[in-house]
Amino acid sequence: MDTKSISFPNQKKRNAALRFMHLWIISYVYLFIFTSQFSPLEGIHKSGVLWLCKNVFQQKQVEYITMTGSGDTTLDYWVVLVNIGLAVVAALIILFADKKQRTFKDLHWFTVVVARYYVAMIMLSYGFAKLHDGQFPANTIGRLEERVGDMSPMGMVWTMMGASTGYTFVSGLLEVIGGLLLLFRRTKTFGALFSMTVMINVALLNFFYDVPVKIFSSHIVWLCLFIVGGDAMALYRFFVLQQPSQLRFQKRIFDKKWKGITVTGLKWCVVAFFILSSSSALFYTPPAVPMEGAYIVDKFIINNQEIPNSDSVGWKKLLVISPSRTKVILNNDSIKTFQSVLDTETKTLMLRKIDHQDLYAYLHYSTQKDSIVFTGNKGIDSIKINTIRKKKEDYKLNKRGFHWVNEYPYNR
Repeated sequence: MDTKSISFPNQKKRNAALRFMHLWIISYVYLFIFTSQFSPLEGIHKSGVLWLCKNVFQQKQVEYITMTGSGDTTLDYWVVLVNIGLAVVAALIILFADKKQRTFKDLHWFTVVVARYYVAMIMLSYGFAKLHDGQFPANTIGRLEERVGDMSPMGMVWTMMGASTGYTFVSGLLEVIGGLLLLFRRTKTFGALFSMTVMINVALLNFFYDVPVKIFSSHIVWLCLFIVGGDAMALYRFFVLQQPSQLRFQKRIFDKKWKGITVTGLKWCVVAFFILSSSSALFYTPPAVPMEGAYIVDKFIINNQEIPNSDSVGWKKLLVISPSRTKVILNNDSIKTFQSVLDTETKTLMLRKIDHQDLYAYLHYSTQKDSIVFTGNKGIDSIKINTIRKKKEDYKLNKRGFHWVNEYPYNR
């Protein structure tokens, strides 16, 4: 029997399998980009997946939870599974409809362009947000007063990043550089490798510190791999086999000059839009917090009677965290959070329970040497609180700073 007659059907099957995988990957790229958290179609797509979960897959417990800051909800994982299935369906339809058995090279390269611009937009957006008090602002008084053992793993990451303006700035700068490199064909491979390296670190932090952006960050790494995929053999020959190699570069050729000018103009409009819309974070200034600080209670007096430190009624600390949020730490270390209004002209502080209009305490404050004294009413009781203010710069985490020379490690 002729061996060619046996190998030909096998080769045909392998080619069909490769074409299917190629089409599946391309389909999934578009499905992810057009249904991700930055897409206007996200809500519509999630609603459709939710309907499938409840009516087809009988997953009655799945809900569409919005405005939580989490991208790893149960529904988000179902979106991934549904997108995988939709990509399979799309690939099969194209495969069976294509009688000419094309390789879809043009579609692949166009998809690479779409992926490049999408990843560039994400990198620029997150990068600029890190350059100036955006994604990781300086730690608040509430964060500085939180015990390390009581922090969430995610809170630990935010504390670490907020403690070092320099590290946060460099992290953002690297993301911006990766995004800019992806915007141009000549630097796209370097940009994808550069961005992938940066985003692997981000994804690892998300996974091992339980930051709920695992799905999204993993997909950005995967998109970088997809962009690099077309140059995989050239990179392998150069880095592994140490052979001369050249990356593929497709020069745009137009039959009319005006077409080239139009495409170039559109490209620079998109680049300008990405940079201007993302760099708006550079001009964000966090609101000032009057009297911000931790007020350590020295004496707590109710109705002219001093409350001992062992009494749970007394206050241990008063934390002025933001213009509208104040926390009280009681002697038993329980924490109460209040809506607050602080008026520096009348020197008053009003505390209300969260989601309630009832006034919890109305206090006047005055400065006496090194201490701040609060006097007023808590309910029907008169109170007087002698405190010592601790500012952000008084915390060891903030005042240590950078040292070129360390005779001994400062780790205490």
